[in-house]
Amino acid sequence: MIDTDTDTALRHHPIGVAAERTGLSPHVLRVWERRYRAIEPTRTDGGRRLYSDADIQRLRLMALATTAGRGISRVARLPTKELARLVRDDEEARRQVGISDRGRISGISAATTHDVATARAHARALDAVELEHVLRRSAALVGAGAFLDTVATPLLRQIDDERHAGELATGEEQLVLVALRRIIEGVVPILTVSGDAPSLLVATPVGDRHEIEAIMATAVAAIENWRVTYLGPGVPVSEIAVAAANTSARVVSVTLPPADGHDLLLPGLRALRVRLAPQVPLVVGGPGALEIAAELRGAGIKVIENLTDLRLALRLASPSD
Repeated sequence: MIDTDTDTALRHHPIGVAAERTGLSPHVLRVWERRYRAIEPTRTDGGRRLYSDADIQRLRLMALATTAGRGISRVARLPTKELARLVRDDEEARRQVGISDRGRISGISAATTHDVATARAHARALDAVELEHVLRRSAALVGAGAFLDTVATPLLRQIDDERHAGELATGEEQLVLVALRRIIEGVVPILTVSGDAPSLLVATPVGDRHEIEAIMATAVAAIENWRVTYLGPGVPVSEIAVAAANTSARVVSVTLPPADGHDLLLPGLRALRVRLAPQVPLVVGGPGALEIAAELRGAGIKVIENLTDLRLALRLASPSD
């Protein structure tokens, strides 16, 4: 507890001010504190949260890191200095793949932040028609790539946070996943890919609840002018190498949904890395990849933490002109 009459207390801010200064809702601030111990605000004698300037700076960094596509469960554990480095690295990656136009991104974000909030409200009301209408309009206005970065990814992260906190009503998540899948699958066939485009193989070895992560990867690849073969969910790791050879894949992407027991997939993923040609990168993404990131990297497998990482991996693997 702190004495709210002291000068020190005046340098602390209530949750409404913290929300305003970070762009995070009070609900998200509470979830991040309770579920992930991301921040530990002081309390008044009456139990009200008070945030220091340092707390607010740390929250801003976490907001930037999660907006880039990183899961809060990972970034919440990082020291503030490491968070700052991560955010700088993300900005550099955006610059390298040509999406660091701050004015354009800022304008897009202002509009799509509202779209995310509106879509979430329709999901809470289980209004599938209005939910899909908002998402389709947003995709049409900002384009497929920006939609994935500034609407689909933040919306999925918010759903994940609320599910982990036990604050997600039955049916809400499925409604969002179905709507996003319909929109993204409707966009991908429209994208024109050249006949000599390199080939990407995408698969999800386990589960189908977060198949949307793999579908988003196919959309990113199509935007980057890659020819995509998507094998779908539940594909045994042992079969992916055969499919990669049959499709002349230049990159193989495996998506892991959030779940326990992904360490059981490690032997298969290590074997897949050995069976693929040395020049063919094996990239593993999705929330589940972060659970075993160190082991994957130790096996020579690239961990994809967000869509920017995937874009960069594809550009690095593109054949030279």
